[in-house]
Amino acid sequence: MRKRFIVFMLSLFLLSISLGTPQIVQSTPILDQQYTPESGYAFMHAELDYDLVRAQTFTVGRGGLLSGFEVYLSTAGSGGVLTFKVYPTISGVPDLTSGSLAEATINISGLDEDPVFYSGDLSGSGLMVSPGDVYALVVQGSGQATWRGEYDDSGFPLPYYAGGAAYGSGFAQGTIVALGGDLGFRTYVDTAHVPEPATVLLLGLGLMGLAGVRRKFKSSSDSTEFNDN
Repeated sequence: MRKRFIVFMLSLFLLSISLGTPQIVQSTPILDQQYTPESGYAFMHAELDYDLVRAQTFTVGRGGLLSGFEVYLSTAGSGGVLTFKVYPTISGVPDLTSGSLAEATINISGLDEDPVFYSGDLSGSGLMVSPGDVYALVVQGSGQATWRGEYDDSGFPLPYYAGGAAYGSGFAQGTIVALGGDLGFRTYVDTAHVPEPATVLLLGLGLMGLAGVRRKFKSSSDSTEFNDN
């Protein structure tokens, strides 16, 4: 009985530590994936008006909550509102037939002839991502803006993004095709939403200890009932 009591108290202690241990929380989300066109070489001009679809796929590098993104836009028109959505992919290609997983609305000023990064907040989406996941950042143009990037061009050995590619509306209605380059973007992940391995271990040990005490207590009770009979 004394041994079971000691195991029981130790299990409770491990559980209290695991549930009460403060996690290391990042003060700000971490930059995970990015592609920034070389200064002066943002040759790809993906227009975001005329209801055209534009997309950039990316491969997640850190696990956690996909908390936000930035897109490289020039907005020399009258400004407006753009809604960017996160979609799953099939074999690396945006799957627009599925529902979007998260979205954020961006207000564009209409004053930036030179491209700058505009940010979108996805922190309320609850979209948890894991390393190796491939998603698509998609917008269907309805504002006066251009998503800037670079074409693949062997004549200009510029940096490119290896974890994804740019896509856009095809000539056939409802189709999407590769644009042959990348669009400027950044994604951010809040890694504080991932439990620490040590915390998970302590929680597991505590639960295992309680389960062991329960089995021994049940076995002892069954034995007592048998002897009574």
